[in-house]
Amino acid sequence: MENEIRAVMIPIDTERKVLLPNAMVAEVMSLRNIEKIDDVEPWVMGQISWRGWDLPLIDFAVLTGGEPVDELNKTYNIAVLKCINRPEDMPYFAILSRGIPKLQLVSRGDMQLHEDRSINHNAIASLVSIHDETADIPNMNYLEWSLLAVINP
Repeated sequence: MENEIRAVMIPIDTERKVLLPNAMVAEVMSLRNIEKIDDVEPWVMGQISWRGWDLPLIDFAVLTGGEPVDELNKTYNIAVLKCINRPEDMPYFAILSRGIPKLQLVSRGDMQLHEDRSINHNAIASLVSIHDETADIPNMNYLEWSLLAVINP
């Protein structure tokens, strides 16, 4: 179908997912060693090494008002995302996935906006439903600028 895009649904909490175009996801990998960063916001979990880069790892659920993870387990994964605003300063960053992200074909008719639900954080651009699943579409501009401000004050 012409109007389909490949998207990735990333579970960020038991009831929440983030929906991103597949082109923004560089790689999905199993959880690896996280090096702590001192004096950062609680939603920045630390940094991970990936292909020679040290990438900040964020917990999108915590950023948008969710509870932090008590203990990381082997069911968690990491999605490496491409930056769109300032790739010269931060070409990639990573987001914690509380489960296995899944590839999904999305057509215009599949996605329904939730205009009746209020968005509780600037990091969320919109709320949508696709095939009985709800997802947050992140505000990548806000997310990237906030992350840059935290890791490069």
